[in-house]
Amino acid sequence: MKKKHTKVAKESAWIPFQNPIFKMMWIASVVSSIGTWMQDVGAAWLMTSLTTNPLMVASVQAVTSFSIFLLTLPAGALADIIDRRQYLLVLQSALMTMAGLFALLTFLGKIDPMLLLFLTFCLGAGAALSFPAWQVLMAELVPVKHLPSAVALTGLSLNLSRAIGPALAGFIIAALGPAAVFALNSLSFFGIIVTLYKWKHPFRESPLPAERFYGAMRAGMRYLRGSPALQILLIKSCAFFVFASSVWALLPLVARIQLERGATGYGILFALLGIGAVIGTMFLPHFRQKFNCDQRVFLGSIGFAITGVVLAISKNFYISSGVMIIGGFGWMMVLSTLITLVQQVVASWVKARSVSIFLAIFFGGMALGSILWGWVASHFSIPFALLGAAFGLFLANFLTYLFISGEQLILDHTPSGHLPAPTIEEEPSYEEGPVMVTIEYIIGQSNIPSFTQAIQDLRQTRLRDGAFFWSLFKDIENPGKFVECFMIESWLEHLRQHERISVSDREIQEKVDSFHIGKTPPHISHFVAHKLKRPRRHFAKGKKD
Repeated sequence: MKKKHTKVAKESAWIPFQNPIFKMMWIASVVSSIGTWMQDVGAAWLMTSLTTNPLMVASVQAVTSFSIFLLTLPAGALADIIDRRQYLLVLQSALMTMAGLFALLTFLGKIDPMLLLFLTFCLGAGAALSFPAWQVLMAELVPVKHLPSAVALTGLSLNLSRAIGPALAGFIIAALGPAAVFALNSLSFFGIIVTLYKWKHPFRESPLPAERFYGAMRAGMRYLRGSPALQILLIKSCAFFVFASSVWALLPLVARIQLERGATGYGILFALLGIGAVIGTMFLPHFRQKFNCDQRVFLGSIGFAITGVVLAISKNFYISSGVMIIGGFGWMMVLSTLITLVQQVVASWVKARSVSIFLAIFFGGMALGSILWGWVASHFSIPFALLGAAFGLFLANFLTYLFISGEQLILDHTPSGHLPAPTIEEEPSYEEGPVMVTIEYIIGQSNIPSFTQAIQDLRQTRLRDGAFFWSLFKDIENPGKFVECFMIESWLEHLRQHERISVSDREIQEKVDSFHIGKTPPHISHFVAHKLKRPRRHFAKGKKD
């Protein structure tokens, strides 16, 4: 029995590689990510050469995270409404150019702390615009049942590159200087550009007009307000990333000041964090079978908190190196669990926007935490900042583990297609609105409590899929008659609602309809706002006395 269990876990971990397209994209992403991690290490180490101020050094991590925090929401909206392949081709080309400029300026000795932060911000901005589209694109290459493994392997590509890139960067910096690292990062984008160019990705178009940019962003935020499961995952993300950012932000100073190591030592520490994450990816299927999502997030948080404590109190390079593996293992467990759940609890039409919201919390927490713990280290000490962050990490995740459950039912978000667009004689134009929809139910007196409880779930789906108003009205002259009323911005948005209804939404609707006891199905009416002409104002002429 034990051998059979191990075999299943192994298959679930690597099965996405049976898809040749996924494998090709994965290899290209590893190469590109190695260059990105080399860039991060080179920028952080270059800053320690320009200044030893803890706040300035921590700002390298903060600037990268802040740029992603600012742009990831627009990036998610763009990734949901345009061809992701073309979009990524443009962004990767721009990133290759920017990294090349960074290398040239560094080689010419034109870099100062502020210019370094500006160029780091620009590279982070390009990464921010790429992240949501890349995450969703990779997940869509495999069947839904293999999504956890695909997400874990996508994380593995980042962590494998984290294990290779920093160590490689340390040796290259020591031998050739930071400019060489930045130049190699520029070249690393070439492989992924070629791969995207050769792969002809079919872009699925809706018969309806594409969402507009600002409307798509509003729809994403509206979906967040109507999705308690997504809200819970974001709270758990905040509880982890704000405190975990301390290790990433202060590690260059730990290597240089506390452990008295050079760029090579810093690269090794960074690489060991990646190796721990790679090990975590291999064992993740086993942990998924043994622990639920709340337990995995809590265990991963404890592992990363232990890493912070040891880095704070240890002066031994080898002890610090060993604990970095534990930190990488914990980091991978938390990040993979959260981002997998984010993609499982949302509908496909808003998946990139939901991932972008998660990434905004992720990088916003990392930026805020980096500034916070950099400030604490500059005013007190590096060990004090690391210990404070480790204590906060344990306490925050202990509280969320006790009081906020993320063990949500994964619903079937496949479009049901059971509800065609309304058939009417004169269809309104797409822009007309707002639109009001009413549905009349006749409910038996004994079923009213169950009906009102069931329709609360239906309310969530209406608000999540486009409604900006929803209410349930009771007929005071007929106590068994109820009218559900909701409003949408335009006729086009209402048609999109019909497209967005999923299998799980249909089940909720059918449960509500089951309480209806009328001779005919619940009556549905559609109303479009009628624009009235403003009456002309008549002004009486005044008379002089």
